[in-house]
Amino acid sequence: MTIRGLALAMMLTTLATTGTALAQGFGASPSDRVFQVTWNAATTKRGQPAVEGYVANQTGYSYRFIVLAVDGTDAAGQPLPTTTFYINGEVAAGDRLYFKNAVPQAGANYRVTVRSYERFGGGAGM
Repeated sequence: MTIRGLALAMMLTTLATTGTALAQGFGASPSDRVFQVTWNAATTKRGQPAVEGYVANQTGYSYRFIVLAVDGTDAAGQPLPTTTFYINGEVAAGDRLYFKNAVPQAGANYRVTVRSYERFGGGAGM
């Protein structure tokens, strides 16, 4: 085998294995590893439909400026408008933070996800 052929074979092998490694992480959101979000349908004091729950920090770092997105469907399965809101507060390592926010209309099902966040400070206890 010539040097050019050997170089081509090495390059193709590297590209093939790199593509496989990238495909293994497909669909995994970084926030899924950082936070666990639990929620329930609720109502506000004024009787508006709302979503309430907790954002649990599963890491050794502290986070703030957490923005959640609420996607829902009505009883017929039609999508409702997405609602995004900011959670006021900081969540320390291994702790959880409560949230409650009104949504435009009541839904049959909801999905709450972390849209964005900021890590601050050092590790646990800092």
